[in-house]
Amino acid sequence: MATTQAQPEAFTCGAITLVRGHRQGKYPYCHTLLIRDEVLAVIDPSADKATCRRLAQEPSLTAVLVSHFHEDHQKYLTFFPDEHIWVPAAEADAFASLAGVFALMGLEDPAYLAYWQKTLLEEFHFRARPQVKTFGDGREFTFGRTRLQVLHTPGHTPGHSCFYFPHESILYLADIDLTSFGPWYGDRASDLEALLASLQRLAEIPARLYLTAHGQGIFPAEAGRQALRQFRRVIYDREAELLHRLARPRSLPELVQERLIYRKPLEPKFVYDHIERQMIGKHLERLLKAGLIRETEDGYVATGRSHESPADGPAERLVPDLLQSGSAVD
Repeated sequence: MATTQAQPEAFTCGAITLVRGHRQGKYPYCHTLLIRDEVLAVIDPSADKATCRRLAQEPSLTAVLVSHFHEDHQKYLTFFPDEHIWVPAAEADAFASLAGVFALMGLEDPAYLAYWQKTLLEEFHFRARPQVKTFGDGREFTFGRTRLQVLHTPGHTPGHSCFYFPHESILYLADIDLTSFGPWYGDRASDLEALLASLQRLAEIPARLYLTAHGQGIFPAEAGRQALRQFRRVIYDREAELLHRLARPRSLPELVQERLIYRKPLEPKFVYDHIERQMIGKHLERLLKAGLIRETEDGYVATGRSHESPADGPAERLVPDLLQSGSAVD
């Protein structure tokens, strides 16, 4: 007998409701944000199939905003009419075709392409939407008395966007999810420098409540600010550990198998190998640029440059104070 999934929990603050996704919003789900004012708006429709189907049928629905192109943020987008859908302008191609998705992900291997095509079509019901509307940084939406401001926060993906409600001082962080795993930048189009800049920008927003798309989901002001700092620190911790491992030469394939990012083998292996390769590769690029590692015939190796060296400006930004102790974690 088929089992029925329990209805997700919800948290409401005024006109804004966070509907918790199944499994605490873990992939392939995420939390969904609702604005119930004079009209209904939905953000990242992936919490629950029945809930999203019902929302799509409500006559007051006027807008569906998708924070970025990742499939777990549009799992049930198929229920909603295209004329209501808004997506980041920087990622419009990824909503218009699978080729656009694959270009941002950096997929070229035929087997990998076949896997993702099957997954996106069958599990996430992807369909091309070349005519949807787009938003960019600073775009404002008004839903009755509730006002939303778009904050373009690239890095996780090129068009990743957060949404700020200035009257309520509520900030929806989407995949800046404040989980202990830390930031994810596993697509070819992910940009680590842009992500760090986005995290700095978000830290300067005067929010009294932070909402995220995965995990805990709700963070009061000080807890949210602290979680943002720790989330950003994960990037530096990874980099410090990578430098420690490069005390002897290691190739990128070797580093991938050491599981710096995911810490243990996961299935399907070729998917997680790809993500490890992308994320570690971005750290290697930063360390090479800073002069903290060099590339040899045997792989990448730390240069041994001191933290106090005259060229330590970039190093200090890369791995603040961890280089002195050689510690990889707090």
